[in-house]
Amino acid sequence: MSASSAAINQFPCVNCGANTVFGPGTGSMLCAHCGHAEPVEASPAPIVENDYKATLAQAGTAGPVAPTSNAGKEIQCKNCGARTMSSKQAERCAFCDSAMVVELPPEPMQLPQAVLPFEIKRDKAQELFVTWLSTRWFAPFKLVARAKREGLDGVYLPYWTYDSATVTDYRGERGDYYYVTVSYTDSNGKQQTKQERRTRWSNTSGTVNVDFDDVLICGSKSLPAKLVVDLEPWDLERLAAFNPKYLAGFMAERQAIELAEGFGLAQVRMEPRINEAIRRDIGGDEQRISSTDVDYRDITWKHILMPLWLSAFHYNAKVFRVTVNARTGEVSGERPYSAFKIIMFILMICAIIGGIVYLIMRAKQPQ
Repeated sequence: MSASSAAINQFPCVNCGANTVFGPGTGSMLCAHCGHAEPVEASPAPIVENDYKATLAQAGTAGPVAPTSNAGKEIQCKNCGARTMSSKQAERCAFCDSAMVVELPPEPMQLPQAVLPFEIKRDKAQELFVTWLSTRWFAPFKLVARAKREGLDGVYLPYWTYDSATVTDYRGERGDYYYVTVSYTDSNGKQQTKQERRTRWSNTSGTVNVDFDDVLICGSKSLPAKLVVDLEPWDLERLAAFNPKYLAGFMAERQAIELAEGFGLAQVRMEPRINEAIRRDIGGDEQRISSTDVDYRDITWKHILMPLWLSAFHYNAKVFRVTVNARTGEVSGERPYSAFKIIMFILMICAIIGGIVYLIMRAKQPQ
C-alpha cells in the first residue's frame, strides 16, 4: 500500500485572483491581497467508514487517489525522513529543523475521508508557545527570543481511526478473600490472636464482548510518541468531510504507518479495555488472566488529518520540538536545560542556606 496524503492546491480569490489560504477559526478562505473572505462550504456527503478486510483484499489500496497538483510540492527531509506536501517553498524540515530537504517527483495522493480544520490562529498559538516556554525555569534564555522571532509551522498530521467489535474467550483465575484466626506471641511474651487475610483461587473461563469506536492511531513517525499522546484528546465529533481548501497555506505529512500496521497498534490500545472487561467478568477480589483469544469483527477504518502548530529547533546538536494542538491550544514539548541557569539556581540556594546558618550562629553568640 502506498503512503497516504492529500493533494494541496491553490485557490484564487474571486475578487482579485490572488491566492487564498484557509483562515483558522474563520471557516473561510482569506485573501491577504484584498481582504476578501470566502466561506468553505461544508460537504453534505457523510464521512465514510471503510471496510478493513475488503480494503486489504483489494491489493492493499486505501481509498481514492488524486494527482499531485502543480501548485503543491512534496518534499522529503534527508535527516528525519518526513515527507510533506506544501503549497509554499520549504527551506527546512518542520519536524527536525534540518535544511536537508529535497523535492520529490509528482506522485498520486490518497485522499483522506475527513479533516479537523485549524481553529487556533498562528498568533494565538505563538503566544501560547512563548508563555509555555517562559514558564520553564531552566530553559535557555535565547529560546524565548527565538520562539518570538521564528514562529511556528502549521502542519496536518495523518491519522487512522478504527472501529471494531471484539469477542474474547479467556481463561484465568478468580481470587476470593477469606480470613483465619492465627496465634502469635507479642513483645511481652503473651499469646495473642489476630485475623489474617488469605486468598482462595479457583479456575475460571468465559467470553466478553467489547465494542470500539474511533480508536485513534497517528500515522506519523516524525514526532516522539509522548508528544503525539499529549496532543490528545481530539474533538473527533467536529470532523469535516475532506475538502482540499482546508489545507491551503499549510503542510500535510504523508503517513509513515500503513493501514495494517496501524490496526496492529490499535489492537494494543484496545487491550487494556478488553482486560478490564475480563476482570469484571471474573469477579472476586483479585483476578489473574492466563490466556485470551480475541476475535475482531466488523472492522472499519478511515484516514483523517489533524492540525497542529509545530516548532522544531536545534540546541547543543540535539533536536527539540514543541507542539500546539490547533484545536484546543494545548501546548506540549521538549526543551533543553540551561547549565548556566541550573548553576545560578544552585548558587542561590547555597547562598540562602549560608545566610541562614550565619544568622543562626550569630544569634547563638553571647552579646
